[in-house]
Amino acid sequence: MDNWFLALIKTISEILTAAIAVSSFSLLLYLLFFISKERLAQVFSLILVALVVIYSADALAGAALSHANQEIWQKIHWSGIIFLPAAMYHFSQVLLQMTGKPIRALRKWMLGGIYLVSMGFLVLLWKDLLFDGIRVLDNLGVSMISTGLSGFFWLWFFGLLVLILINYYKTFNRTRTRTSHRRMLYLIVSSLSILIGTFPVMIFGSGFISAHALSFWVISMVANLLILIMVLLLGYSVITFCVSWPSRVVGLNLLEWVLRAPVSASLTLALVTIVRRSSGVLGINPGGWTSLLMVIMIIVLEGIVTLIMPWIKKSSISGYGGRDYEMMIGLENMVVSSSELKMFLESIISALCDKFQAKGVLISAQDLNGNVEAYVTVGEVHWTEYSDLSREIEAAGPITDAQIDVADGFLQPIFYQDSESGQSWLLAILGIHEPAVEWDDPDVIDAMDVAIEKIRAVLWQRAFVHSTFSVLKEISSDQTIRSYRKVSLLNASEMLNRDSSSDPEQVSGWVRDALTHYWGGPKLTESPLIDLEIVRQEMNGDPNSATNALRTVLKRGIEQIRPEGDRNITGEWTLYNILDLKFIEGGKVKEVSRKLSISEADLYRKQKVAIDELAKTIIRMEHENRKPQLH
Repeated sequence: MDNWFLALIKTISEILTAAIAVSSFSLLLYLLFFISKERLAQVFSLILVALVVIYSADALAGAALSHANQEIWQKIHWSGIIFLPAAMYHFSQVLLQMTGKPIRALRKWMLGGIYLVSMGFLVLLWKDLLFDGIRVLDNLGVSMISTGLSGFFWLWFFGLLVLILINYYKTFNRTRTRTSHRRMLYLIVSSLSILIGTFPVMIFGSGFISAHALSFWVISMVANLLILIMVLLLGYSVITFCVSWPSRVVGLNLLEWVLRAPVSASLTLALVTIVRRSSGVLGINPGGWTSLLMVIMIIVLEGIVTLIMPWIKKSSISGYGGRDYEMMIGLENMVVSSSELKMFLESIISALCDKFQAKGVLISAQDLNGNVEAYVTVGEVHWTEYSDLSREIEAAGPITDAQIDVADGFLQPIFYQDSESGQSWLLAILGIHEPAVEWDDPDVIDAMDVAIEKIRAVLWQRAFVHSTFSVLKEISSDQTIRSYRKVSLLNASEMLNRDSSSDPEQVSGWVRDALTHYWGGPKLTESPLIDLEIVRQEMNGDPNSATNALRTVLKRGIEQIRPEGDRNITGEWTLYNILDLKFIEGGKVKEVSRKLSISEADLYRKQKVAIDELAKTIIRMEHENRKPQLH
């Protein structure tokens, strides 16, 4: 019973080891495909490469039969362990830099030195100077035998761990908002768990471990499970810091990737491993069964993911909710692609060609700017090119919604008219060449009306959606909008840097929210303005005084708006009076408007102007505070 249970726990642990390697490789591919240009993602890729090397070698070492091959896999395994602390330190340094902390030349040289030392240990490993061969431990596997130089590596390992903890401590203290605190905590815990979890315990205390093999494998199984979770959590945390996508988009994209790649691969691997190791008990040929089960498992898992993803997106788990998801899907279904448009138009004019018994029918569809989007013909027509049609239209004079009689047929302009504005747009020109049916036939007239209405509906929908998307694309390509992608969640004050195309409107929103909760509330305590250097200096190193520091900075900014001379209610004092009476003194709208002798509507208008002015003042205060650092 003990041997059976030990074998089961060992198998699960080994499957989890392979799952870590698969998950790390999957996340590495995700970063390379989607966010490879982000520096934090690039450094995290180094960590993932080290994890892939460590856990792939660990998984493959058990399959090696010869002593020499086992030693090679152990060296590959240790190559990853040697470089993992250096990559983790590099990662912690980039995170600290993302909070706005300048990285001096000394730190850069130090980072280069850390990688050089790691390279030195790697040379010692493959020269058999760091370890002296391997030893086989019953029920455990193989382990490297330490030499006198091994102790220097462990001093190096724990020294880097201390430096990493220092960087994380500084980074955590430089984050201010609740969201950045939470995500930073995820990142710190997950990365440290991964680094500590790779510690090769079998290299020490082999006698104790050999005597308690079951305990070792239980601990190994739990540790591998936790490391697997931490790898995925660290990947999520890094991606949220690297991209400007909403959290729901990050979560859904990563969830689908994880379900389709590491989860499917790991479950398939687990099933194949279990079948192979239990083939003797089951009395089956593992070769044929594993191939069949692998194919079935992949197909079934991919099908399950395809089925559950719409449910996940529709549920509140995704961040959309039912109504929002239906709106997004409806918008997607509303889009008519170019190929779909041509196919639709071709089917319509084919039906008209049959109805009119015409030699040919054409339709020229255009967008709202007058550009031809589709020119589709069926049968034989005079107008083989748009230039031919254009000459016919110009000869007919101004275009109205009336038919244009031409030689051997007619042209029918199709307009869309906005009932509210009265503006109309020409969407298409429909041409019938040599119709054999009389035009006054009610059945033909009805068919023509139906065709025109369908063409008008599809073309207007496509034109309207594309026009909307063009506006959104123009907005998203704006320099101000693009600057949001450059602003780290860890360093919101970068929004106020001129080099990052600071957006006064965004800062005005932060200022407005902070003033709304000036005397207490989440809009003040979680304000991105807390990350400003002027606020940090006001804190004097006390993280608990962030709210009071921000309140002081806001008050100082308001005082800079104050005009010179004695206070009164004249025009030049209006902005200052609104900020002071409304937010500092907490006056009601009616009370403040009565004191300033202005209407409530006028008060709201001037309040916006006052907040915008305060935002500009705070931006200027931040820039002036940074000037000495540039020298």
